[in-house]
Amino acid sequence: MIAHQNSDSKNSDEVQRSPLEMAVMAALVIGIGVWIGERRGEGPRIVLGVMIVFGLSCSLAWRPVLARNRNAWLVLLVFFASGVLRSDHEWRSVKAPVLGSYQGQGVLRSDPRAHGRSVHAILEIEGQRFDVWAYGPNRLRLGRYRAGEVIGVDGERRELAPEKARRRQLRHVVGRFDIDSLSTVPNGSLSRASPMILAAHRVRSALGDGARTLSTHESALFAGLVYGDDTAQPPEMIDRFRRSGLAHLTAVSGQNVAYILAIAAPVLSRLRRSTRLILTIVVLGWFAVLTRQEASVIRASTMAGVAAVVFAAGRRASGGQILCAAAGVALLVDPFLAWSVSWWLSMSGAGGLIYLTPAVTRLSARWRGNDADSPGWISRWVSPMCAAQIGVLPVSAAVFGVPSAWSIPCNLLAVPVAGLVMLAGFPLALAAGFMPTWLAGVLMWPLGVGVRWVDSVAALGSRLRPPALVDQVVVGVLIVMVLVAMWYHRRERRVPT
Repeated sequence: MIAHQNSDSKNSDEVQRSPLEMAVMAALVIGIGVWIGERRGEGPRIVLGVMIVFGLSCSLAWRPVLARNRNAWLVLLVFFASGVLRSDHEWRSVKAPVLGSYQGQGVLRSDPRAHGRSVHAILEIEGQRFDVWAYGPNRLRLGRYRAGEVIGVDGERRELAPEKARRRQLRHVVGRFDIDSLSTVPNGSLSRASPMILAAHRVRSALGDGARTLSTHESALFAGLVYGDDTAQPPEMIDRFRRSGLAHLTAVSGQNVAYILAIAAPVLSRLRRSTRLILTIVVLGWFAVLTRQEASVIRASTMAGVAAVVFAAGRRASGGQILCAAAGVALLVDPFLAWSVSWWLSMSGAGGLIYLTPAVTRLSARWRGNDADSPGWISRWVSPMCAAQIGVLPVSAAVFGVPSAWSIPCNLLAVPVAGLVMLAGFPLALAAGFMPTWLAGVLMWPLGVGVRWVDSVAALGSRLRPPALVDQVVVGVLIVMVLVAMWYHRRERRVPT
């Protein structure tokens, strides 16, 4: 009897795991195709990529459920070829700039950002993007515009410096544009803007008006927490958030996307399923425009879009399946995300939350003597934070080194308050933007307290720098804890009920 139950449980687990395995393999072959597409003419890279894809495909034959799906090989081949072709097309596009003098109109694709005595922005000219560095009077003129606006320019299109070419090409920049003069277009800077860009500009302006009662530093941090705008943040603020492990708070993430959908939920929930899907995609696209299409918001918005499509189709999908599907879709849309550190940090953090949180929560409940199904509020508060930190650890350590031991307590102290600011900040700041100054100050006062708390935690965490050995020991303890948690989690799931 027990053997029969174990067999049924094993078969059930196989059925549940097979779609996830297929989603993981699809995302992997797309990623490998994107990697090969960078230099399609190099034989060794092609051979290695094909061998990896062939090995992944062969592993399908060893899975009892997937082996019966004869279309799996064809699907993986299509995904692989799509990744190669999309990557090859993008690389060819950025390596074929049109150079020479130009006089006409250009569209700003980034917010102008001050760098010392200059202002930098990305300007799109005839479908190609160029770095623009403005000095002198042009610096003041360019700084008044925002992403999506049209400006009149006269200057010279030049090649990128060889040592900076690849890094800039990964931002879809093909060259450098030296401005001789800058002017306002006759029909207005927003004459070619889409309705989404117009709405995003008006909302950002209203949010800025609502935060006018905060101090300059508080207003800059508030913009970073609510809609990921860090252009006004001073270098010392950016540095202390990085040193304390809180830099992710000023980049739009899944939490911000969840909050914007929560704000729209009262309207969306009253609509039919098809209409709800369309408007959900529109809201996600608009929010991506509002937040300037950063890698983290692309990941979060794509996941939310995939989940909305699955729900509209009347299906169910696990978080892992949605994450892998979102990765594949995003890489096909923009293959250069495969070389983005922000993208990998966002993906690894989401993976840690999805795959590691249940195991860490179960282990925490076991230590406290609670039932795994009701671990208590402390476990529900601490476990996701530890899981996310472990998830981003490989990427963070490889790029930035071993994180500070203070990053976990700083996150535990700052994230809940930052979450409240994100959730309440959007509607309250919009309302405050249309109120008298004294009333806006009353409405924004609690948000100002929350912003100051988050900044104070970041400042404290950046000052308290433990020895490197302590950082390494804490990281080791976290890794061991997660390994033990996963072992307990897998063992208890195998127990027949």
